[in-house]
Amino acid sequence: MHSDASALPDMDTDGSRSVSAQELAKFIKISNEWWDPMGPFKYLHTMNRPRIQFIREIMSDLFRQPSDSIRWMAGHTAVDVGCGGGLASESLARLGLSVLGIDAAAENVAMARIHMKSDPLFSSGDRLKYMQTTAEQLVASSEDRFDAVVSLEVIEHVNDPVEFCKSLMDLAKPGALVVLSTMNRTALSYLVDIVVPEYLMRSVPQGTHEHSKFIVPDELRLIFRSLGAEPLDTRGLILDPLNNQCHLVPSDLGLLRNIGVQANYISAFRKSS
Repeated sequence: MHSDASALPDMDTDGSRSVSAQELAKFIKISNEWWDPMGPFKYLHTMNRPRIQFIREIMSDLFRQPSDSIRWMAGHTAVDVGCGGGLASESLARLGLSVLGIDAAAENVAMARIHMKSDPLFSSGDRLKYMQTTAEQLVASSEDRFDAVVSLEVIEHVNDPVEFCKSLMDLAKPGALVVLSTMNRTALSYLVDIVVPEYLMRSVPQGTHEHSKFIVPDELRLIFRSLGAEPLDTRGLILDPLNNQCHLVPSDLGLLRNIGVQANYISAFRKSS
């Protein structure tokens, strides 16, 4: 087992348990469009800022550091599982974290590496690195564990969500943060995340998402509790496609439980020490 994950070579992910070849093919087909803010990943660009804001706030609370400063993040590590073209990975690295972005698709990793080279901040290669691998392969091949494990809009595309969450937990240090964002399995999410973007606006390729694979927030909490994690917070990500904005909102609004997480949401968990 290697002690430095970032020094490992890219891996063949075809036989990895978590990878659905059908799902992977959807993203390989459009991998060259990751950094087009008006392309098929438009809504990931829109959601990126509030997702990073959430991660920053939760990390500050967890590590008992001031939320108005990011200096303390230097020296802390994060792994972005299913990083795609690197949207979140780059943003996390700009906070000062040492980030490893991993993805099962070689095409996604190649695009992330190309875009990284366009920013002098990442020229040294110390703050941000990419690798083709899966979470379970990284667990098996490296002793590295991370202060934050992040996986955004990925779990709804894997073969086995429970096994996938277990791999995320295995990548986390004791007491570390694990963050996932995904879609709730509701009528609203079917409208917001499938009908509107895939069929009405046609900004996302048809068939990108399967509603049956969406996960209810209580289901996600149950999975992580069974793995020994403590749920910290869950908030909604409310998309406004007309103004191309996304708003981070509480899960509950007054007496209306879970009203803020009826479509997209982001959840944080703490691995036991």
